Amino acid sequence: MNQISEEFLNKIDGHKNVVYLIGETGNTESAKAIAEAGNALLKSGGTGVKVESTGKAFTKEHWSGLVTDFEESNLYQMYVLDSIIDGEGATYSCGMHNLGLKDSIVYNEAFQEAANLISIFGHYQLIDKPEIELNQTFSTHAEAPFFVISEEKNQPNSGDELFENPFGIWKLERKTSGK
Repeated sequence: MNQISEEFLNKIDGHKNVVYLIGETGNTESAKAIAEAGNALLKSGGTGVKVESTGKAFTKEHWSGLVTDFEESNLYQMYVLDSIIDGEGATYSCGMHNLGLKDSIVYNEAFQEAANLISIFGHYQLIDKPEIELNQTFSTHAEAPFFVISEEKNQPNSGDELFENPFGIWKLERKTSGK
């Protein structure tokens, strides 16, 4: 979770300058390099970091901690928002394009379960680097439901330069018995 305190928001309100760090991502190496560049800006007096391609914001301490104690899974926390709801039964992620991977969408599941599924599936893509095939199934643990993996043709962020994922979006659909 990425909670921002009221104190930090007040500090941001008083800022006088903004520095934009613009660079191509699309793989873990470039995402890490941009994270390190952002950390260098923080060390030179920066207040915080906002990842424009997801809308996530970080305090100086939080971002620096993720860079200093770096693990590949930290990139997910830095660049991916995995709990967006559309108001019509879908929960989806945004930001996997920063890591060169597809985002995920789940329909008609309880919000928290969908967000957990998306998070675990996103980490699975990032850490395990599987070759995912259409109609493959995925489950978060042995007793959890299985979800069939397909490609979603209608991305929620289609046409938005910052948020649309050029790699696509996986659709995870609960497998019902008899299928």
